[in-house]
Amino acid sequence: MAAIHKVGIALKPGATTEFLSVLPNLCQWLNRRKKEVLFRVQDQERVQKILQKKDIRAVFVEDKEFFSQPDIMISLGGDGTMIGVCRRVSPRIPIFGINLGRLGFITPFSKNEFFDYLPQIMDGKFRTISQPLYHVTVQRKGKTVFQQPFFNDAVLAKNDIARMIHLGVEASEEHVYNLAADGLIVSSTMGSTAYSLAAGGPLVHPEVSALILAPICPHSLTYRPLVISPTSKITLRLLPPFHTVNLTLDGQVVFPIEEHDSILINHKKAKRVSLIKNDSRSFFETLKEKFVHGRRS
Repeated sequence: MAAIHKVGIALKPGATTEFLSVLPNLCQWLNRRKKEVLFRVQDQERVQKILQKKDIRAVFVEDKEFFSQPDIMISLGGDGTMIGVCRRVSPRIPIFGINLGRLGFITPFSKNEFFDYLPQIMDGKFRTISQPLYHVTVQRKGKTVFQQPFFNDAVLAKNDIARMIHLGVEASEEHVYNLAADGLIVSSTMGSTAYSLAAGGPLVHPEVSALILAPICPHSLTYRPLVISPTSKITLRLLPPFHTVNLTLDGQVVFPIEEHDSILINHKKAKRVSLIKNDSRSFFETLKEKFVHGRRS
């Protein structure tokens, strides 16, 4: 990739204290190398407070320009921040994920090491992994009432305490099962280490092309997580008795589902995103570090 000239910096929503040391140093480093630094206009007051009137050049732009104009996008926060960026950023812009949070499983660079990688990354010397976003459409009485992409997972789950939902599940127009459970997680492989894992789903390497169906507390021992083709067109429908149900995407976007809605999930309409790889850390090393998975005693 060509050298980087314009850098977008996406910040964890609402946070300030986490950025007090990192953000001024990062902006000064970029300014010294004559990089144009972009922030969202919504973050202007917060960023100016963090920078504390230091002689730092930054431009504040509307979301349309912010998510389409940079040569590279730096995500400063945790996995949630990076997932939010993935859903909105232009497919041509590589994402440099820096973890300031606790777990940071899919955010590959830590706040203690990312400065070591910045020079080569700003020279365009990096490798990326391409990941799909899946597309969700909700149809109601023949009309589309909601559509959004997701990166990690789409979750259909109950609102009421001590109430199961009943759900019909199809894959490419073939009936899979009728599920009685607290809900269902449809997860990408990148999301396999998130809610799906907590619900008993499998660990799946992110370079595997697949979708995971993970029931949440199913009312039977026979409902096990399924790994299916990523090209499958998944259709979900509520079955009686009906209860209040929400569709949640990546834990960030919520839409209420009504009785006769159809929830359609596929990958053909959705884009792909490019995540900058940390070549010093493999998937299995991350499992050991973050989840203490497979460590020898």
